[in-house]
Amino acid sequence: MKNVLKRSIELLNLLSVNPSISTENIKDNILDYRDLSEQSFRRSFERDKNLLRSFGYMIDYQNDKWSFEKGYTLSGNSIFETINNDNDIDIHKFFYTYFYLKKYLSSGNMDSDKSEIIVKVIKSINEKRRVAFDYLKEYRKVKPKGLKYYNNKWYIAGDENGTVKTFNLNHVKNLKLGNKTDLFDIDVSSFPFSWESEKLLTEVVIEINNDIYEVNKNMFTHNVIKKKISGDNLNCKILTNDNLGLVKFFLLSDTKIKVIKINNTKEIERLLHE
Repeated sequence: MKNVLKRSIELLNLLSVNPSISTENIKDNILDYRDLSEQSFRRSFERDKNLLRSFGYMIDYQNDKWSFEKGYTLSGNSIFETINNDNDIDIHKFFYTYFYLKKYLSSGNMDSDKSEIIVKVIKSINEKRRVAFDYLKEYRKVKPKGLKYYNNKWYIAGDENGTVKTFNLNHVKNLKLGNKTDLFDIDVSSFPFSWESEKLLTEVVIEINNDIYEVNKNMFTHNVIKKKISGDNLNCKILTNDNLGLVKFFLLSDTKIKVIKINNTKEIERLLHE
């Protein structure tokens, strides 16, 4: 675990200061990779990429046909460097908290193989991007409205041609994010899943360091209804139907967050102490 943590931080630091870097340079610049055989390096690198991807960091290989630029680039939570340089934040504790959460969620029958799709769906909802995917041998284009873990399965609720439909994540393959943001609005007045008839949105008012919010916001799907920024602090009112993601957000932001008001406390307490 210690080696994985060390490599992950080194990999993030390396990609943060290099807009495009080759596989060979990654192997040469990270000591734990350097003495590995090519096959062992590939296995370790893929495991580390998958771990960081599940944490919200997208590491993709770019090959721009219009220029000579090619190599791995980092996207997603791009202000990791700010966190790493903040003396008030213990970066090792930050990662160990994630490892704890990963183990905790796995014990609840969470499917870690879906982590990349989940990260992309959360990003698409928060940034209001359209997604496209293969679903039961059909190609679908959807404006995602919500993501929910229900009865040991993940579901996406999305608008397809003007109709809100529910998609079982087990059947979603080859999901791609659209390039354009702010394509649609999300109605937060009703719960978008077909099996729910009640309004079960969790309402939270929090005070948090704005940088910490920005780096952790894609841990869960939500809408910011009101917000006020004063210096480095953000005071905001959030509505969400992703209670499991909200708990992850609370735990990862533990040292820099104050919960001023919250409804649906029994459900949140159950998830925290289960």
